[in-house]
Amino acid sequence: MYQSDRSTQELHIVQALRPALQQRGYDWLPRLHQFRKSTKNGFSCLILSISAYEEASLVEAHLGVRIDDVENLAFPFTNGLPGFQPESMSLVTPIAKLFGQRYQRLSLQGPADLQRATTTFTQQMEEEGFAFLEQYGRLETLDRLLNEQPNKTVPLLHNQVNRCFRAIVTAKLTQRDDFQDLAAHYADFLAEKLYAPQPTLHKYERLRQFLLHYSMN
Repeated sequence: MYQSDRSTQELHIVQALRPALQQRGYDWLPRLHQFRKSTKNGFSCLILSISAYEEASLVEAHLGVRIDDVENLAFPFTNGLPGFQPESMSLVTPIAKLFGQRYQRLSLQGPADLQRATTTFTQQMEEEGFAFLEQYGRLETLDRLLNEQPNKTVPLLHNQVNRCFRAIVTAKLTQRDDFQDLAAHYADFLAEKLYAPQPTLHKYERLRQFLLHYSMN
C-alpha cells in the first residue's frame, strides 16, 4: 500500500503546480492551503483540499474570489466567524463545475496519481481557471452571476443562503435600479425557498435596512 501523509502529498502537488501559478502571480500560502494572488480589490485563489483515508487520499481543487467591498458589507451579517473576515470569499466553487461536473476528487494511491493530479489541475487552470478568476474578480460580473436569475439558485455556489446576502450587496454597489425589488425578493426567497432559520432572516433584514441607507460617497 502507498504510504504518504497529507502534508507530503500536498507538498508534492504544490511543488509541481508552483511554476505555472507563480508565473501568473500566485503565491502559495501553506496555512490556508491555497495559491493566492492579490488584486486591487481583494484576491483570487486556487484552494487544495486533501482528505486522507485508509486506502488512499482524495484531492480536490476549488477556485475562490474575494472582492473587498462586497465582503466588508456582507460578511458581518452572515454566520461566519469574525476573525475569518479578512479571508472570506465572495465566490467559491469546485473547479470541476467549470467542466460540467458536480465535483472531482482525485485518488492519490501512489506517485503516478500525484503526477496525474497536478497535470489535471494545471490543464484546468490554463483552460478555464485563470479566466474564471479574472472574470469574477470584477464586481459587475459577480453581480450578474448572483442577480441575473434571482428566482433560481446559482449552480456555482454551495451556500445559497449567503448568495442572497452577497446578491443585495452587489446590487447596491453596482447601483442597480431594481435593488429594492431584489432585496424584497431575496427576503421571500430565503424564507419560502431556502427555509432559512429566523436568526438568518433577522440578519438579512438588518443588512437590507442598512443598505437602504448606505451611501457609497
